[in-house]
Amino acid sequence: MTLINRSDVILRGYDESIRDRLLQISMTKGIEFRFHADFRGITKNADGSLKVEMTGHEPIDVDCVLFATGRVPNTEGLGLEDAGVEIDAKGAIKVDEYSRTNVESIYAVGDVTNRMQLTPVAIREGQAFADTVFGDNPRTVDYDCVPSAVFSHSPMAGVGLTEGQARMKFGSIKVYTSDFRAMKNVLADRNERALYKMICDAETGKVIGLHMIGPDAPEILQAAAVAVKAGLTKQAFDDTVALHPSMAEELVLMK
Repeated sequence: MTLINRSDVILRGYDESIRDRLLQISMTKGIEFRFHADFRGITKNADGSLKVEMTGHEPIDVDCVLFATGRVPNTEGLGLEDAGVEIDAKGAIKVDEYSRTNVESIYAVGDVTNRMQLTPVAIREGQAFADTVFGDNPRTVDYDCVPSAVFSHSPMAGVGLTEGQARMKFGSIKVYTSDFRAMKNVLADRNERALYKMICDAETGKVIGLHMIGPDAPEILQAAAVAVKAGLTKQAFDDTVALHPSMAEELVLMK
């Protein structure tokens, strides 16, 4: 398998250490990466295989190609122009914090607004819209500390600021990590290691970012994201007794 990437990094937006670990694990499994490679075209060979051409690298012959080139708001053909609804340069519907467009009677939620392209976020936006318009309970969506995951092998997940983002915003931070081999990998005689990373405001000790890669990382992070969203400190994690033996216990054992 060969992964072609336009930039010099995979999964930009996720914490640097976590995505670097995924790259290392993937390469160990035999996945090849080609960076700074802009897609140029596909032609069919005489034997039925496909020749993929890109910039900066030699063409490769493959059995099949999977396109994963991002998404744009699917707003064409909705009649927005006729209704006078404003859209931006990418075709996203412009809305205010209550998901209302410039036309008073028209609202929009989800990926067509291009705010945060995640299903649970779209659901929250729809709920807030219903409460505001039909429930006499005006509500907005808080986009701070939204957890997300990549279901790779091993899976990775994160919530809050990455280390780079935290340094830019706070300047003085403390970073705690746990780099370990999960018990299931030990028993299976696999060398693949998990990495957990906690980022804290150096002045207050508040956890402002939590990122991990390893078995069941998304399942573990969902619960831990509650603590980050609640504004808990590193001390709150330290004061919590570990559940042993588990992978999640590493969250309360970081030094």
